[in-house]
Amino acid sequence: MKLGVIGGAGLLGSTAAFMTALKDIFEEIKLVDVNENAAKAMAMDMGQGILPFTATKIKAAGYEDLGDCEIILVAANKSSKQVTDRNERLKDNMRILEPISAELKKYCRQDPVYIFIANPVDVITYEAWKILGAAPEKVIGFDSNDSMRIKWAVGEVKGMDYRKIEGIVIGEHGAHQVRLIDEMTYDGEPIVLTGEEKAKVLELTGSWFTKYSALGVSRSTGWASGTNLAEMIEAIATESEKPYPASAIFTGQYGYSGLACGALCRLGLSGVKEILLPLNEEEKKAMDIAVA
Repeated sequence: MKLGVIGGAGLLGSTAAFMTALKDIFEEIKLVDVNENAAKAMAMDMGQGILPFTATKIKAAGYEDLGDCEIILVAANKSSKQVTDRNERLKDNMRILEPISAELKKYCRQDPVYIFIANPVDVITYEAWKILGAAPEKVIGFDSNDSMRIKWAVGEVKGMDYRKIEGIVIGEHGAHQVRLIDEMTYDGEPIVLTGEEKAKVLELTGSWFTKYSALGVSRSTGWASGTNLAEMIEAIATESEKPYPASAIFTGQYGYSGLACGALCRLGLSGVKEILLPLNEEEKKAMDIAVA
């Protein structure tokens, strides 16, 4: 099994490739980057760095080499401009999405699963699907950092071990997140938050992106996103049946169509095998707002 990473020499692409390689589930990971020498250098360095842990091979490649990849991660994005809302990156990221998608459409003949990460990821995922002409289930957006951050926030507020917390965020990857706080568990048991604790969790998660952007470091998140991307890629490659948060293209499911939006998804090499929205009445209203 082979994975292609567009933007493989960047912080996010290289981190995702490295963390995925450590899982030892791919024969080869191919790094494609507009900076060809950077991709070659990354492949040389990473290829040696992973030797003690995995049999996966790292290779610098071009679009023409991606035809035998089962999964394609498009990690290229424009993140240098300081923004306070992910939607502000739409125009810049659309400018790179179109030529990248054209190249993928030209060379990827094996009907791979495509993963997109550029923001606003829900819009980018939907536009990429239209350009590629792929089956809707084959194009997936990465948004699981929202779920990671709500678990982090609850851990901070409650003094809990992050590794034992389960929690999901769906809806828009942005202001209209749908946080399923009432369904969160710790070591299998329901987590009970006071009103004050819930407000603190919402403040921590709601302000995180603004605080990060305000640092003015001209970079997207790499370590957190790369780690979570490796988990998503593993879920796809291993045909995991565990529901995983992702931006999926809706074509009538639950009455939604004509967009991509965050949901719980069963993932596999066929892409999104099933979209799940186990929502109560209040959460369904929030999801309607996110979709709108």
